[in-house]
Amino acid sequence: MFDNKLFQQQLTTSWVGHELILLKEIDSTNNYAKQIEKAIPGTVVLAEDQTAGKGQHKKAWTSEPGKNLTFSIVFTPTQADRISLLTLACASAIEDVVCKYFDNCSIDLKWPNDVICNGKKISGLLTEVIHNGNKVDRVIVGIGLNVNQEKFEGELNDIATAMKAISGKEESREQLLCDLLVRIEYNYQRWVNNSIELIKEINPKLQGYGDWITLEVDGKSLSDKNKFLGMNELGSLQVLNKELGVDTFSYEQIRVLVD
Repeated sequence: MFDNKLFQQQLTTSWVGHELILLKEIDSTNNYAKQIEKAIPGTVVLAEDQTAGKGQHKKAWTSEPGKNLTFSIVFTPTQADRISLLTLACASAIEDVVCKYFDNCSIDLKWPNDVICNGKKISGLLTEVIHNGNKVDRVIVGIGLNVNQEKFEGELNDIATAMKAISGKEESREQLLCDLLVRIEYNYQRWVNNSIELIKEINPKLQGYGDWITLEVDGKSLSDKNKFLGMNELGSLQVLNKELGVDTFSYEQIRVLVD
């Protein structure tokens, strides 16, 4: 089991993770986080076994019990705009931390919510906004990071990887979570402060950035190639079309297909 005492001893954040809810089994940490009454900002819900984890477009997130990190963070911003930027700010934090553990991996971000290592998915995120009437009650960022899992079943074997598969060694999930929360807290604060530097830091990490790529809009691939310009300050995806005009797409509409 995840050692909560060890985790608390190693945690150096200002507020994220100070409240940790550790669950042996739950359908989804995001679902649990939605039900917390008067959630403390920065609360982390961590599950050893997540039986119905979910990703973008209602895809399932499968994880071997006790091997990985499947958790949700509760944020309480006053507004819930620029959500795609928040998701990628957390994904960027994951990339930064994972890169410190390895010397020999190629890692980047796949729009809108995946972390790719050596061509395979190592982490996925799902951000959900919960309203109370017209006001934002909380924003929940769900994260799955493959850590010590050695085998993936079926088609996952071709598209998923884990930190242990790359390094060949067991990683401390307690220390790793501490490292992640420190960087996520830092990026969250930059997101709140509308940091342009945050966007400049994320864009070069995106798969296909600066390249002519294929876009899939509302499930349909566009026939013409577009140059991927990354995100703007609102977190929307921007591309340069063949007429050299700039088109902007929302988070929900778009997928980037890299050749």
